[in-house]
Amino acid sequence: MSNGITNPVGVGLVGTGFMAKVHSNAYHTMKYMFYDNQVKPRLVSICSEHSFERANEAKERYGFEQGVVGYQNILNNEAVDVVDICSGDASHMKIAMESLKAGKHVVCEKPLAANSQDAKTLYEFAKAQKKFAICGFNYRFIPAVLLAKQLIDSGIMGKPYSFNGSYLQDTGAFEEVPYEKLWYASGPKSSGVSYGIGGHLIDMARFLMGEIAGVSGMTANYNPVRMSKDGPKTVPGEEDAVAVVAFKSGGIGTLRFATIAAGRKNCLRFEISCSKGTLVFNLEEINYLRVFYKETPVKQISGFTDVNVTQVDRDHPFMGVWWPRGHGIGWEHAHINELAYFIEHVAKNEPLGTLAASFYDGYQAARIADAIKESSETGERILL
Repeated sequence: MSNGITNPVGVGLVGTGFMAKVHSNAYHTMKYMFYDNQVKPRLVSICSEHSFERANEAKERYGFEQGVVGYQNILNNEAVDVVDICSGDASHMKIAMESLKAGKHVVCEKPLAANSQDAKTLYEFAKAQKKFAICGFNYRFIPAVLLAKQLIDSGIMGKPYSFNGSYLQDTGAFEEVPYEKLWYASGPKSSGVSYGIGGHLIDMARFLMGEIAGVSGMTANYNPVRMSKDGPKTVPGEEDAVAVVAFKSGGIGTLRFATIAAGRKNCLRFEISCSKGTLVFNLEEINYLRVFYKETPVKQISGFTDVNVTQVDRDHPFMGVWWPRGHGIGWEHAHINELAYFIEHVAKNEPLGTLAASFYDGYQAARIADAIKESSETGERILL
């Protein structure tokens, strides 16, 4: 093929944890669900950074041809076309940079880097290398979210006024939860909620409303010290963050991400008010987009309608490759849709367009997260 890649596309996956499981499931599933699109990943190699035992176990469990120790063994493998980075947050930038230098295409789970300056460096390097590279904002590929995007972009909903969103979890809601159990405080993902779940909501706001021009933010840590197996430890990352944002389009919005929301396991929500109606989405009801549309032809039943996006006969995004109409899909399908889209474009050497989140989008998410923290520290509005 014109980009030197033969079908199937060789994949090397860095990491053996939860996200490795999610991405491996996506690569296997897309082979038959996206069969007509000729999406054929070849699972070449998976690596653990330190343990051959873990690498070999992951190889067997997730169906890779080999398990190796150290990501360099993936970069040196000529059969690998795409490096998929599912390791700890702190390692993302280094592995992505070296993968691009090695001539590989890259899938990098969010966040791209530990700060916005590093994320900018990585984005600019990837742009210069002219390789396919995406940041793992998979929620863009939920059919209900894509339907909202289509309705806004088509002009049907009129002018978007405001975006009000939140991403809530209860990881640290209870004071007795030990330090080691808090992903935002301990271990490889200890970057706080703004870089953790916050990145998803920031990207969702930009995806649906356009660029953010200014931020006023506040962050909080209600439990600055947690008990650990070694005694009390200081929690470095914030547990809660709130921001008022201004969009370049003239709209405004609010963003909140928190890990102290008792009872909320994985709740991403948004409400977009427009000049002709309103769109509402809740990840806890993933197959539905709530729509109020002023110009309904039947005035007696005006009000919010719960649109079930599994109705294939309505041509809802991505639903043509899944189940018969009315059969629900789940959280994992966003990853499958995202990675199938990426692998297909790599194989065909076709531009990714704006659907998949680029490294630029990853950089902007980091930039806005940093601005929220800066605003909280200074008490000033940050212009972007």
